[in-house]
Amino acid sequence: MALDPRQLKAFLAIVETGSLGRAADVLHLTQPALSRVVKRMETQLKVPLFERRSNGMELTSFGQALLPYATHLTEEAALAIEEINVRLGMGRGTIRVGSVASAAVTVLPAIVERLHAQWPNLRVQIMEAVEDKLALALASGEIDVALSGPMPESEEIMQVGEHRFNDRFTVIAAASHPLQRKGLLELTELLALPWVMPQPDAEPRKKFDALIYRLGVEPPSVIVETRSPSTTKAIVAQTHFLGWLPEPLFAAEQAAGLIRPLHCPELTLARRFFVYRRRRNFMSPPLAEFLNALRS
Repeated sequence: MALDPRQLKAFLAIVETGSLGRAADVLHLTQPALSRVVKRMETQLKVPLFERRSNGMELTSFGQALLPYATHLTEEAALAIEEINVRLGMGRGTIRVGSVASAAVTVLPAIVERLHAQWPNLRVQIMEAVEDKLALALASGEIDVALSGPMPESEEIMQVGEHRFNDRFTVIAAASHPLQRKGLLELTELLALPWVMPQPDAEPRKKFDALIYRLGVEPPSVIVETRSPSTTKAIVAQTHFLGWLPEPLFAAEQAAGLIRPLHCPELTLARRFFVYRRRRNFMSPPLAEFLNALRS
């Protein structure tokens, strides 16, 4: 049994709007016509997909089961049509890339320029996020490829190579911080000061907390929690708070004389990078070339 792409589009429109009437408006159909499309789907599948309620349409358990597959099939069909249009000179083509911040600013610019030279109409969408968010985006089909630190493989995600780029998390402080006048620092000196860190569920914070646990010391007092490297750098540069960031993310501020790393080997953590893609994914020539560029 095959579902018509138009049926899947109608199904997703109802899910997104939560209403048969609003979905009909989006699809430029009459409400009775859209209702017939849904009824045909339910007849084909022999199960109810929606519960009709006074405030709109709610997915049944069968509809919930269909949703990720309908989303995936619709996205893949759109990508295939887009790729055909690219080959006909009618479309732009899109690659959706996810990357942790330090790799995004260090690795991606040269690759994007290389792809643009080969496919001038190609569009590259970049999501900057930490590993856990990238894994979710990759599994859900929000991105096609990810460059990040290690993340677990699954039925949706596979590792396709290791990138030669690597970086290090290190302690940072304002260039005017009193500790900058010292050389090698004691761990206890740093942990006694106030810190700016991501929230406990963020991947960098998990790495830091695991490092502290292995060292067998009490964690520092985290006064400010933020996932934003820009906010972290601004607070560190203007206060006596300490932060913990990958070196590429504060290179500009270091060159400008605003922030400098502190020398504490115990709190320095090297990071390796890997390339991931979705297992079931339409592999367009630009995406294949992008993966080759990352792995070369």
